[in-house]
Amino acid sequence: MIRRRKSKKSEGDKHAPQQAPVEPNRQAAFSDKGHSFIDSDSSDVTKIHFRIVSREQREPEEGFEPTPSWVWAVSVLLIFAMGLYLGKYDDAFDTIAHQVEQPQLPGSGDVKIEVKGDMVYAGVCQACHQADGKGVEGKYPPLGGSEWLLQDSFTPARIVLFGLEGEIRVKGKGFNNKMPQFHDKLSNEEIAAAISFARSAFGNKAPAVSPVEVDSMRKTYTGRMAWSAAELENLRKKQK
Repeated sequence: MIRRRKSKKSEGDKHAPQQAPVEPNRQAAFSDKGHSFIDSDSSDVTKIHFRIVSREQREPEEGFEPTPSWVWAVSVLLIFAMGLYLGKYDDAFDTIAHQVEQPQLPGSGDVKIEVKGDMVYAGVCQACHQADGKGVEGKYPPLGGSEWLLQDSFTPARIVLFGLEGEIRVKGKGFNNKMPQFHDKLSNEEIAAAISFARSAFGNKAPAVSPVEVDSMRKTYTGRMAWSAAELENLRKKQK
């Protein structure tokens, strides 16, 4: 009797529902096929986030491409060509100090350029000898009635070309200063125009000085240093 009961019990155990074995350390099943994924209870949120971020598309690069080298080369050539054209045909790049260009008359030849003596004086001489030609007391001699300016045309040309230093007496008053050289800064025409202006302004009435006279002084005394009053006085006596 006992054997039969055991056998029935074993037969009952065969028909009882069996439980599925539990797998240790079960990992989350994940699939990113298509647009869906399967997450289990033990899914790692950090790994999921990393997978999603890694699937994002890269930033678009359209419009940020580097400029081709041929574009830069063509641009430089165009700028260079425009600079040459403006420099050759635009008169605004032509700067001639102290000169006023007169309009060309119909049927005339080359344009005549006239140097204005008052403009040269205002730009070069006025700072010392002043606008009224009276100079500065004790520093810069006056030009109105100055014997050094009016007695002959060569003396003022020598002074303007090569300068003057040391004591000099003008109209009975002594001055001791230094006048700079202008032989390398002004042309013969500009020097002649400035001296001629001074000889006819400030109450003076002396003849004009020609560029030829200035040029002769320039060539005769090329390379010399500043004059002294004694040297100029000796030269003036020899001319008489």
